[in-house]
Amino acid sequence: MTARPLYWYGLVVVALFAAVGAGVGLAINFTLGFFIEQFADPGDDPLSVTQVAILFLASILLVYAFAPVVAGVAGAIIGWALPQREVKAAVVGGFGSFLGYFLFVGVALFLLLAVLSTYGPPPGGDGNSNGGGPLDPGGLAWLTVQVSLPVGLVGFVSAYVGSRFG
Repeated sequence: MTARPLYWYGLVVVALFAAVGAGVGLAINFTLGFFIEQFADPGDDPLSVTQVAILFLASILLVYAFAPVVAGVAGAIIGWALPQREVKAAVVGGFGSFLGYFLFVGVALFLLLAVLSTYGPPPGGDGNSNGGGPLDPGGLAWLTVQVSLPVGLVGFVSAYVGSRFG
């Protein structure tokens, strides 16, 4: 059996984040689309309906809150794959989780926002200063950077612990 290079393990972590991000994003996309079709009138802004707006905000919360769970699982897998190499496993798990998180959020939010563009408001928008969208894109970008640090830390610690006990 040949040993794999460490970057291969990092790519596994990033691929896991991408796969989970796509799954979460598609699940939210389909669910939000269903709610829009059930509660919003055709041609109206779907976020003006309370049930849809609440689900939209809860979906964004889910994307950001679920990322540390993915980092914990990915880190544990890397730790078990690299037994008794705690520092290498921790660095790969932490750095892979940190980078993979951006892909996770990007894919999930793209799929979440794609459903709004399908059912979005009529041409011309609603006149908000952020281009008619419900949230400030700069605020979401800053939130993504802030949350990336604990996600990377969870990946680091879980890989270290997984390697110690794997």
